[in-house]
Amino acid sequence: MSIEEFFDFPFTFTKRKDFTPCDTRPLWKASLIILILGVVGRNNSASLQKIHVANWVVKSAEHLNSILEWQGKEERMRPNVRLEPAIDHVLNFMISNKILEKENGSMCLTELGVEIYQELDQENVFCDEKRFLLESKKYLSEAAVKRIFEGV
Repeated sequence: MSIEEFFDFPFTFTKRKDFTPCDTRPLWKASLIILILGVVGRNNSASLQKIHVANWVVKSAEHLNSILEWQGKEERMRPNVRLEPAIDHVLNFMISNKILEKENGSMCLTELGVEIYQELDQENVFCDEKRFLLESKKYLSEAAVKRIFEGV
């Protein structure tokens, strides 16, 4: 069976000028947020600030090292965490698709979200991101995240 037999109309492919990095794709970001909530979240739940910090940590080994070196020690310079506006858009997308829900100021995985997390956790995907999240997990408590942003 050929591909032409599947379509009743002609189709074409258009060459794109630039490659779109995966971290700018909404579905990739949604999968990452699910992993963040499943790995570093408490009961599959986390504050918006914690999601942003975890997203920043997985972007590079330098960011991970910055968190590990700081470890909440106030005499050291706090990590310079950058917030990514796309995260907020993807969170809204996930809420509208019943993957997440807002609960007492936190984002929480729904049953569907937990199922997706379990599948992502079993697959050989997001390997570096999973490793970075596991390494930084104990330094990403809500209290530590608050200290990063407020300096207290």
